[in-house]
Amino acid sequence: MAMQSPIKLIKTYASFVKIAHTIFALPFALVGMLAAYAVPTGFVYVMPGPDGSMPGGSFDRHVYFFSTTLILILLCMVGARSFAMAVNRIIDRKIDARNPRTAVRELPSGAMSLGQAWVFATAMAGIYFGACWYLGDVVLWLSPIPIALMLLYPLTKRFTWLCHMVLGASLGLAPVGAWVAVRSQFDTVLNSGFAESVSSDLGWSAVSEPLPWLVGGAVMLWVAGFDVVYALQDDEFDRENKLHSIPAKFGRRGALWISRGMHVVSAMLFFAFTWMLTHPAPTGGMDTRQYTQIAEWVWAAPCVMLAGMLYQHSLVRADDLKRVNLAFFTVNGVISVVFGAVFLAAYLLG
Repeated sequence: MAMQSPIKLIKTYASFVKIAHTIFALPFALVGMLAAYAVPTGFVYVMPGPDGSMPGGSFDRHVYFFSTTLILILLCMVGARSFAMAVNRIIDRKIDARNPRTAVRELPSGAMSLGQAWVFATAMAGIYFGACWYLGDVVLWLSPIPIALMLLYPLTKRFTWLCHMVLGASLGLAPVGAWVAVRSQFDTVLNSGFAESVSSDLGWSAVSEPLPWLVGGAVMLWVAGFDVVYALQDDEFDRENKLHSIPAKFGRRGALWISRGMHVVSAMLFFAFTWMLTHPAPTGGMDTRQYTQIAEWVWAAPCVMLAGMLYQHSLVRADDLKRVNLAFFTVNGVISVVFGAVFLAAYLLG
C-alpha cells in the first residue's frame, strides 16, 4: 500500500468506520443522558441541631450537570462505535471482497492494511474503556457488554438471521449506558450546612430503572428494522454465500413486513418512554412529576420517529430498491438528529 498524506489517511480512517453514521446512535445516547438529568433522584441533607446532633433526611433532587460527564459519554460513543465498525470490517473483509457492492471498501481494495485496521481498532477500544473508567465503577464493570455484542454481530451473520437484532441491541445500549453513567455515580458537596448530592447515590440500582430500557428497546428495534431494509440489497449474495439475514431467509416481501412490524413496536416503545418520562413514578412517597425537567412538547420527539419510519417504508418496495440508500442513510440520519434536537430543546426549556 502506497504512503498516504496525513489528511488522506484521516479521510481513509473516517471512511473505514463510516464516521458520519455515528449520527444514528449519538443523539440517543444524549437523550439517555438528558433523561437521567431530567428525572429526579435522591437528595441527602445533614443539618446541625442545637444539641450538636446531625439529623438528616432525604428528598428528591436532580443530578447536577457536569460537562466532564458529557465529554466522557461522547468519547465512549465514538470509541465504541469506531471499534465496532473496524472489527466488523476486519472480520468481513474476505466476504466484502467477493461482493461487488462492498469490494471497494478499504480493506478489500487495499486502501488500508490489516495491521493499520487492528491498530485503529485497538486505539478506539482504549478510548472507550478509558472513558468508562473515568465514569465510575458501575460503568467500568458493565463496559465489556456492548463490546461483546459488537464483536458478536459480524459472526452472527454466519449462523442466524437474527443478526439484525444483535446489531440493534448493541446500538440500543447507547441510551442505557448514558443513563447509567449519570445516575450510578455518587458525590457530595457541603453547601450551607447541607451535604448535598451533586450526582446520584443509586449505584447499581441505576441499571434496573425501567425508563432507559424503554428507549433502548425502541432504538434496538428501529435499528434492526432499518438494517433489514438495507440488507435487501444483498439477499441473493447472502444465499449464494450461505450468509444469514432476514431477507435471505424470508424473501424481500417477508423481510419488509418483518421490518414494518419491528418499527411498529419501536414506535410504541418511543411513545411509552415519553409517557413514563413525563409521568415518573413517585419516589420517597412524593409525586415527582412536578419536578421533572422536561417540557410537555417533548411528545413531538416520538412523533418525529413515527413519521420518519412511515416515510422510510414508503420509499422501498420488494421490486424497487433504488431508494434504499435514501431510506437508510438520509431519512434515518435526519430523524435521529431531529429527535435529539427536540429532546434537547424540551430539556433546556422544561
